[in-house]
Amino acid sequence: MARSTGIERKEQLLREIIGRVAASEANGRVIIGFSGGVDSSLLLWETVQTLGPDRVVAVTATSPTSIPEEEYAARIFAHGLNVEHLVIPTDECEDPSFVRNPPDRCYVCKSIRYRSLQSLARRLGCAALFDGTQSDDDPADRPGMRALEELGIGTPLADAGLTKEEIREILREEGFHDLAEKQAQPCLATRIAAGAPITVEALEIVQRGESVLRTYGLGLIRLRIHGSLGRVVTDEAGISTILQRKEIRQEIVSRLTALGLTSVTLDLRPYGEKP
Repeated sequence: MARSTGIERKEQLLREIIGRVAASEANGRVIIGFSGGVDSSLLLWETVQTLGPDRVVAVTATSPTSIPEEEYAARIFAHGLNVEHLVIPTDECEDPSFVRNPPDRCYVCKSIRYRSLQSLARRLGCAALFDGTQSDDDPADRPGMRALEELGIGTPLADAGLTKEEIREILREEGFHDLAEKQAQPCLATRIAAGAPITVEALEIVQRGESVLRTYGLGLIRLRIHGSLGRVVTDEAGISTILQRKEIRQEIVSRLTALGLTSVTLDLRPYGEKP
């Protein structure tokens, strides 16, 4: 199915923005902060279509807050586009401001990560840095957007006015059907109750616990940590599965408490449902 006229115009504007920024660079190259999610994947693909793979570097930041499956997906996608893909460690988990887990934790994290990317860009002789923020992203819900503005990081998708659904539509039309339907996967730090310290140990429990939960065929899942209490959050189908199958409940409790949790609860409100 062909793109709508509105999406075509936005896509053309996106490529013009990318081309204009690249043309202003001495070596004509751009660096993309690439998480492997829906938005940054489309941005990477569009940038490659505009400039060619040799003028694009995809960079994935990794730390204890990262989801291993997302890093793997990022590697596979970048490899398929034949672009240079760098995975660099970042140290937000060693920063006291981040560890305190304040309301603007994402701002602190984005600042640390993109400063690392800027240092890398300088070493590569390239000042053009892009992030996958799109026009539906609300600064009130995403403190990290303030860091992008302060550091001068480009946001071509947002500048072109592309929405989340339009991004998914382009991916579908280009044959990336699984990616187009991919659920959001925010970092593991989002599973720790606000104000509670973000420790490497807690992040490891979340990462290993969510891997356990996925083995039961649950779709969208989050393991939220409140001290030593683990709260399983999932969609309606997942709630039904857990409630209806005693053996699964028992196994989940056994396997999660073995990770260090003292008790495990199930949130009866489906993921994303407002109170």
